[in-house]
Amino acid sequence: MTITPTPPPAGWYPAPDGSSATWWWDGARWTQPLDQLSRPVVPTDGGTGAVSKLAMATQVLLIVCGVLSVATIGVETFGIGATTAFLDGRDSTVAMLDLYDQGAAVVSILSSLSLVATGVLWVIWQYRAAKQVAGRTRRSAGWHAGSWFVPIVSLWFPYQNISDLWRAVGRTRPSWQLTWWLLYLVSNLVIGQSSRIYLAAEDLEQLRAAMWVNIGGEILKLAAAPLAWLIVSGITQGILQRSSEPVPSPAA
Repeated sequence: MTITPTPPPAGWYPAPDGSSATWWWDGARWTQPLDQLSRPVVPTDGGTGAVSKLAMATQVLLIVCGVLSVATIGVETFGIGATTAFLDGRDSTVAMLDLYDQGAAVVSILSSLSLVATGVLWVIWQYRAAKQVAGRTRRSAGWHAGSWFVPIVSLWFPYQNISDLWRAVGRTRPSWQLTWWLLYLVSNLVIGQSSRIYLAAEDLEQLRAAMWVNIGGEILKLAAAPLAWLIVSGITQGILQRSSEPVPSPAA
C-alpha cells in the first residue's frame, strides 16, 4: 500500500530554484511573479572567484620559478667553468670563483623564497578547488592540502588528488600528468642530493660535482614547471565552466 503525498495548499512559498524570491503555488504548479521575471539575476561565484585569483597567482609564481631555474643553471655553468679553469692552474680565476659564490647565494635565496611562496599558494588553491567539488573526490579538501606534508603518502596522495580534481570538474586527466609528477619527485631528489654533496665537499672537484648534479635537478624542475602551470589552468577552467552551468530546480 502506497501513500500519495498531499501537495501543499495554494500560497506564496520560497522559490523552487533556491533563490531568495517567492513564487506562487496554485496547488499544481509554480508561477513566477512578473516583476521577478524581468528582474536581472545577479550571479554569485560561490567561491570560484577566489579559486581563479589563487590560480592566477600560482601560475605567475610557477613562471618565476622557471625563470630562476634558468638563472640557477646559468650560475652553475659559470661556476663549473671557473672551477675547471682554477683546477687547470689559472690562478686569475679566483675572482670568478668569488663572483660565482655571490651569484649562487643570491639565486639560491630567491629560488627558495619563490618555491615556498609557490608551494603555499598551490596548497591553498588546491584546497579551495577541492571545496568547490566536495563529495566528488575520494578525499576531503583538508587531505588535498595536507597530503603534501605527510611523509611517505606525499609520494602518491597528491598525484591521486590532482587526478580526482580533473574527474570532478568533468575533464579527462591529461596523459602527461604522470610525467609531471615524476619530474617533480626526481627533481627534488636530485637537488637534495646536490645540496648534500655541496655541504660535504672538501675540495673543488667535489664542489664541481655538486654543480653538475644541481644543473640536472634544475633542468628537471624547469621541465615540470610548465606542466604544473597547465594543471592549475585546466582544473581552474573546469571549475569555472562547471559553476556557470545552470543548476536544476529543486522542484524537478
